[in-house]
Formats: sequence, structure tokens, C-alpha cells
Amino acid sequence: MNLYDIKDPSFLKNLKLSELKELSEDIRSFLIESLQKTGGHLSSNLGTVELIIALHYVFNSPKDAIIFDVGHQAYTHKILTGRTKAFDSLRQTDGLSGYINYEESIHDMWESGHAGTALSALYGLLYAKMIKQEDGEGIAVIGDASIMNGMSVEALNLLGNDPHKRGIIILNDNQMSISKSVGSLSKALTRFRSNKVVIKSKRIWQTILPDILIRVLSRIKRSIRTLLQRKNIFEDLGYMYIGPIDGHDLKGLIYNLKRISKIKKSVVLHILTDKGKGHKDAENDSIGTYHGVSKVSSKVKSGITWSQVIAAGLDQLQAYKKTFVIMPAMTVGTKMDSFEKKYPDRYFDIGIAEEHGATMAGMMAHQGVDVFYPIYATFSQRAFDQILNDIARSDHHVVFGIDRAGIVGEDGSTHQGLFDVSMFSLMPNVVITMPYDAQEAFDLLYYGFMNQNHPFVIRYPRGRVSHDEKSVIKFREIKPEWTYFKQGTDPLVVISYGPSLDLVKEAVDELKIDATIINARFIKPIDQNMLTTIFSKDVKVLVYEEISNTGGLYPMILKFMAKNNYKHKICEMSITDKVVRHGHYQDVLKKCQMDKASIIKNIKELML
Repeated sequence: MNLYDIKDPSFLKNLKLSELKELSEDIRSFLIESLQKTGGHLSSNLGTVELIIALHYVFNSPKDAIIFDVGHQAYTHKILTGRTKAFDSLRQTDGLSGYINYEESIHDMWESGHAGTALSALYGLLYAKMIKQEDGEGIAVIGDASIMNGMSVEALNLLGNDPHKRGIIILNDNQMSISKSVGSLSKALTRFRSNKVVIKSKRIWQTILPDILIRVLSRIKRSIRTLLQRKNIFEDLGYMYIGPIDGHDLKGLIYNLKRISKIKKSVVLHILTDKGKGHKDAENDSIGTYHGVSKVSSKVKSGITWSQVIAAGLDQLQAYKKTFVIMPAMTVGTKMDSFEKKYPDRYFDIGIAEEHGATMAGMMAHQGVDVFYPIYATFSQRAFDQILNDIARSDHHVVFGIDRAGIVGEDGSTHQGLFDVSMFSLMPNVVITMPYDAQEAFDLLYYGFMNQNHPFVIRYPRGRVSHDEKSVIKFREIKPEWTYFKQGTDPLVVISYGPSLDLVKEAVDELKIDATIINARFIKPIDQNMLTTIFSKDVKVLVYEEISNTGGLYPMILKFMAKNNYKHKICEMSITDKVVRHGHYQDVLKKCQMDKASIIKNIKELML
């Protein structure tokens, strides 16, 4: 079958089992080849090929709504709904999204890039269908790591005890999230899957024995298990539990999904899949290296990632102060794997539970433990209430590493790190910083742990920074003040922070203006002494911030100006009240009018 000819999933109904198996191999081969050119989420999609084929074979999308938790494992869904031709633009500017996207297809029923939302969405869907008196099923596909998220547990509790709603939950258990799954629920799933060898051996029996005998033996097994085995957690919550079954056995998947469609109560179908199936390296990957892959490139990348810089700095800091790391399932992404191995007694992965981690950090800080909490900017928002009430309000000394701050590019609208400054700036006691280079990152780490006692935020972007990994890391004493990135004689002052300072300098140099550029490395509190010095002169001011414009540095400066009756001409560049889609970093900057050309344009207008 030519995958490019697929328009919608209805064609699956006419295929034989052998043809469905051939289709699964074609899709798996296509994904491996295609993602080498574009990059994207590899392992999770290779693991769900048969499952998604079976779902579309048994159910009728979009009447039957398939809800994917996170959505980065739905590439097969995109292929079966007619988007193969767009795969060469996957995660590219103006191209196919790497996640579920409402604008792409009527089959994309739930758009989310954050884990643990699918079951709440499923419950909402079931209520909506009831109110509108619409037919159709609701099916949520959720991973073994996401089901441990607090939202998932809340939704499980409600749906399982609602006799008037029937939802179908597919628990895709591959023993991995991005990092290894943790906690009691993970251990419970481990017990469920402990007979994985037996489950896989079913494939042999299914090729030998006739279907009627397989069904009889299956019912005998279930009867014996009912007599001898205690209930599992899902049955305790009110669900019918089926599984675990082989998630790559199309015949078994189709049989069980058809069986589920006739059951009147909510069901959990527990399937076991191999993350990365069909790709040898991805199959053997136990730490998440192949969770997401970059496109093949011949370019030599200079420097190291900001995540590596922070991890290296924290490691070196242990000579001065022993810190405890709370990790929300991002060990590989935040490059903390070496720290975990080196200091296992001071490192705890809590799984996808950002809210829990924040409150845990607050209590540890209250007990005098120095806590480092590295978390992606987009995920920090999930813990807003806990950070505000359990850390900021009570002024507990927790140091946050806010990774992927600013525009993240290809991951898209749910992952842009544009709102963390707005969030933290409204919280009392919180100090917000952003380093320009690796040395400043080390210095801010040292300052945050050694020289102050407030909640302390160090935000850093997704890109790379110049640093020799072989060099000895030295910490310098740093003061909570702004510095001159460049001192000039012309009546123009540009205020910015982080790596954006380089872009600002390029624009100023191109205009041949001898402007003063300020490194506002302490975003909150603002440096009032520096601002007084700036506004004591007849200058015009541009504030450049790669964040949402609400709650950033610019409104704080305006407040300072109003309080002190300064009348200087000032303008800002930030991302104003918009959803930022996926695309290459430079393309996104241009679309948001934050690129060098836009800076030049704004400076020219300001200087008129």
C-alpha cells in the first residue's frame, strides 16, 4: 500500500489481518526513514503503530473520539488520517505539528503537549456527548508514566465511580516515559507485566491453535484468575480491567477492542509495548536517548547545551554546599544523569508530578535542606499554586533551574517557555535571573545557594553556549545588580538579558550606533540604582525580552519611571498576547517580530 494515498482511516475496514500487519511494517519503516530527515519523537511512535491501526480499525473516528495523552506518540494516527504527504515538513516552520493539532484534522480530538490530561479530557468528552445526545465512544490512550500524574488519578477516581458514563482507557505500558517511571503505581504495573515472557509466547500459540480454542482457554484463565488473584488498583477504582496483553499483536488488539466495545462499564485495557520497536538502538535504549531525535546533520555543533552547563556547575558546587535534586521525570533532558549516578542519595526522580515536587521542595527547604528543582519552563506552570503558596509565600529557599526558557522552536505552542517570568514575577520573595554565558550561569548558581535565602530562579534557553567541558569550573562572587554589556556615547540604551544580548549587539553594530547595552541579569528585583543612572541622562530606552510581555521586566521599569516621574521615551520588544506555533528558532523570531531586522526597525523608530 502507498501510504501517500491514504485519505482517512475508513480503508482499514476492508483489509485482512495479513494486510494490516504489512501496513504496520510499512508505517514503521516510513517513520524511521522520515524522522532521520526531520527529527521528531521516535521511540514512542514506533511503539504505538499496531495499537493505533487497531483503534482505527475497530472504532470510527471522529465519531468515536480517540484522545492521545500528550500526543507526541500519534504519528501513525497522522498517517492514517491522510497526512503522510506533509511528513517532510514535520516540526518545520509552517509544517506538520509534532503533536495533535486541532487545525490539521477533524480526527485530532484533544490538543495537549503536557502529560496527564487525557483522562480529564475523556470525562469532559463523555459529559459533552451526553448533553448533546451524541453517539460515539470516548477512548483515551495514556502512557504508564502519565497515568501516575495527579490529574490522571483524579479523573480515574471520578470516572470509575460514575455508573452513567462509559469510557475506554488504553494504558500503553512501555516501562518508560522520557526517563524511567517511578513510584508505587509504577511498581503495580511492574507486577502486572511480570509475566511478559508468557504474554509474548501467546503469539506462538495463536499461530498453532484455532481461534475457538484460544477463546475457550482465555475464559478458563480469567475464571481461575478471578478465584485466586486479588483485585488490582483499577478494579478497586471501579473499572473492568483487561490485560496485560501484547500491544504489538494486531489480532489480539482487535479482538480485545471489539470485546471492549460491547462492555457497558468503563474499561482499562492494559497493553505492553516495546518503545522503539523496529529500531535496534531505540529498542535497547533504557534512558530515553531515542525518545526524541534530531534530523541527521553534517554540521559540527559548537559548545554544549545550557542544560549541560547547569548540571556541570551544580556538580562542582557540591564542593561548597551539598544540594538535593528533585527531578520531575526529565533526567536525560536536563542532563542530570551523571549527577544522579554520582550522588544517588541526594537525587530523587518524582516522575511526572511537578506539583508534588514543588510542595516537597518547600518542606525540605523548611527543614533546612538546600534543594535544586530543575524543570522545563512550560512545565513549571503546572505547579503554579504549589510554588506560590508553599515556596514563595513562605519565602522558602528553593533554587529553580528553569530549562527551555524562551522560544523552544520545533516543539510548538504547548512547550514555548514564554510565561515563566510573568508567573514568577507576581510571586512575593522570588528572585528571577538569567545568565548571558556559561560563567554567569556558574556565578548565579553559586549566588543562589551561597549568598541569598529566597526562592531563586535561574532560567536558561534550549540552545548551546560556548564552554570547554575540560576546563576547571570556578565560581565568582556576583552582586544582585545589572552590568554594562557595552558602554556607549550615543543617547540610546538597550536593556536585555540572557543570550539575547548578542542579538541586540548585532543590531546596534549594524546600525553603527554607539549605544549602551545593559545586561539585566537580575530580572527581579530590578536594579534601581542602574535605572537611576540611566534616566539621569537624556536617553531613549529599548527593552528587549524573549518572553510574554505581561509581567516581564518592561512593566517593572515603567512602574519605576512613574514612581520617580521620569519622562524618557521608552519602548519594548516582547511577544505580545499570542500563541507561538512550532518552527525553527530563527523563523519563529521573525514571525514574532523579534529578529534582528525587527530590532533595527524599532531602534530607528525610537530614535526619530
